[in-house]
Amino acid sequence: MIGRAKRNALFLGQVLALAGWAVFGSGSGANARAPAADAYQLTVGDVVSFDFLDDTLPSEQLTVSSDGQVNLPLIGGFKVEGLTVSEALGAIRRAFVERRFFIDPQISFAIVNFRPIYVLGDVRSPGSYPFQPTMNVEQAVALAGGQSTGTGTNEDRIVMQTRLRGDIDESSVEIARAAIAAARVRAQLDGRLEIAADDIPEKARPIVTDALRATLIPTEQKILEVEARGYKTRFGQLTAAVTEVNGALENLAQLVENKKVAIASAREDLERSRALYKRGIKTITELSGIERETTAQESQLLEIYNQMSSTRRELGDLQRDLSDTTDTRTKTALSELQGHYADIERLLALRDATEKQIVLLSSLSAEEASQDSTIVFSYRVRSKVDGRTVTHDVDIFDDIAPGDTVLVSIDPASRARGATLASAAVGRLP
Repeated sequence: MIGRAKRNALFLGQVLALAGWAVFGSGSGANARAPAADAYQLTVGDVVSFDFLDDTLPSEQLTVSSDGQVNLPLIGGFKVEGLTVSEALGAIRRAFVERRFFIDPQISFAIVNFRPIYVLGDVRSPGSYPFQPTMNVEQAVALAGGQSTGTGTNEDRIVMQTRLRGDIDESSVEIARAAIAAARVRAQLDGRLEIAADDIPEKARPIVTDALRATLIPTEQKILEVEARGYKTRFGQLTAAVTEVNGALENLAQLVENKKVAIASAREDLERSRALYKRGIKTITELSGIERETTAQESQLLEIYNQMSSTRRELGDLQRDLSDTTDTRTKTALSELQGHYADIERLLALRDATEKQIVLLSSLSAEEASQDSTIVFSYRVRSKVDGRTVTHDVDIFDDIAPGDTVLVSIDPASRARGATLASAAVGRLP
C-alpha cells in the first residue's frame, strides 16, 4: 500500500507542478518563511504558488478566487481565504494524506503576488500598484509619482516651459509650411511659375523667417512647376483632340455633300433607265442593277450621318473634359488654399495659447519665489476589516496592507493659497 502511494506521488509530481517560495511542507512541518509574512491571511486576489518538491517539473501559480478557493491538483477547489500561509500549507498536506494521495507529501506553498494597493487623490499618477511586504504610505505615494499640488513644483514648471517652447518652435515650422504652400497655390491661380514673397499670407509673414523660407520654398516651387507642366500637357492633349475631331466632322460634312451629288446623279440615271426599259431598250436585269446602286448610295449616306452623330458626341465629351480640366484645377486649388488658411489660423491660435501658458508658468514661479507656498498633505487609508470598509488617518511612515487604498489630499488652507497664486497670475496675462 505504501509503495503504491509513493509511486502515485512520484507519477503525479511529474505531471502536476506549481511554482512556490518561502514555505515548504513535509512530515516534520519545516517552515522557512519570513516571520513578517506569517501573520498575513490569504484573501481574494492573492496569487500563490504550489509545487511538489520531489519532481523535476515547474511549479504553477494559482489565484485565490472570489469564493476564497484555489484549484489544487487532484483535490480541486480548496478554501484558503482567511488562513496564513503556514495554516494553508498544513491544511493542504492533511487533505492529501486524508484522501490517501500521498503518505508524506513534500510541498512548497507561498505567496507570489499580493492584492494590489490603490493610491488616489492629490498624486501625480493615481491608480493601482503592486504591494510589497512592509510597504508604508510614503512608499505607496512614491509609486504613484509623489504628491501633486495641481500646479506642480518650480522644477516641473521649468520642464513644462521648455516643452512648451519646443511646441512653439514646432508650430512655427508648421505655420511656415502651410504659409509657403498657400503661396504656391496663389501663384498657381495667377498662372505664374514662380512664388513671390507677397504670396505668403500676411498673418504668417512675421513667423516665416528667411531660414524657413529658404528651406521650404524650393520644394513648393518644384511642386508648382510639376503641376503646371501636367496641366499644360493635359490641356494640350485635349485641345489637339478637339481640333482633330472638328477636322473629322468637316471631312464627314464634305463626304455628305459628295454623297448627295452621287445619289442625285444615280436617281437621274434610274429615271432614264426606267424610261428606256418601257421602250424595250433596257432589260429588267439592267434596271434592277441601277436600282440597287441607288439604294446602296442612299444607305451609305445614312451611315455617314450616323458617323457624324457619333463624332459630334465625341467632340462634346472632349470639350466637356477640356472645360472640366480647367474648372477642376481651379476648384482644387481654391479648396487647397482654403485648407492652408484654416491650418494657419488654427496653428496661430494654438501658438498664442502656448505662449500664454508660458507666461502663466513664469508668473507662478515668480509669485512662489516671493510668497510662502508651503503645501501640507494629509493621508488616510481605507481598508476592509471583517467585511466592512474602514477609513482612518495615518502618518506617512505607517504600514499598509494588501488591498488598502491610500488617499492623499492637500490641506484646504494650502489649496486656497495655491488657487490665489494661479488666479493672480492669470489676471496678469496679456
